Amino acid sequence: MDEMPAPSHPTALDSWPAQVAVAVATGVVTTRWPMERWSRTARWTLHGGLGVLAGAAAGLAARRPDLLTPEDSTREEPRTPLGPAATAGVVVGLGALVTGLSRGSEAADSWAERTLAGRGVRRPRVWMGVAAAGLSLAMSVAERRDEDASRAEGPHPTGS
Repeated sequence: MDEMPAPSHPTALDSWPAQVAVAVATGVVTTRWPMERWSRTARWTLHGGLGVLAGAAAGLAARRPDLLTPEDSTREEPRTPLGPAATAGVVVGLGALVTGLSRGSEAADSWAERTLAGRGVRRPRVWMGVAAAGLSLAMSVAERRDEDASRAEGPHPTGS
């Protein structure tokens, strides 16, 4: 499977201030807006909406693979689009998977809050927000290190 090359120029979201802002926003959203306190309709609208968006993006990629080919690609042959039945399978499968994962993450969030509260942790949502912000920032650091290591290695001798 071909890897998508990293953008040759950094974007605004690659800066440390932007990554810290995303981590802080993640922590605040985790702390202030727990999903289990949303209405049932709002929760399933979110889960289903995420599934629809993921399925639609996968369907577009399956039917129009030329839209995803980077300009500096070394790939010589064009990618073949999937047929309608295969595309429908990808759309439904990925949409259902993302919907299920979204619902599962809501259940994990509820479980974590109940477990922390059951162990006597005061303000479990605050601690969950701190952990979410820390994990977000740690993932940014790991991604940056991986990109730096990839740049240091240079292009692969076979061109792939």
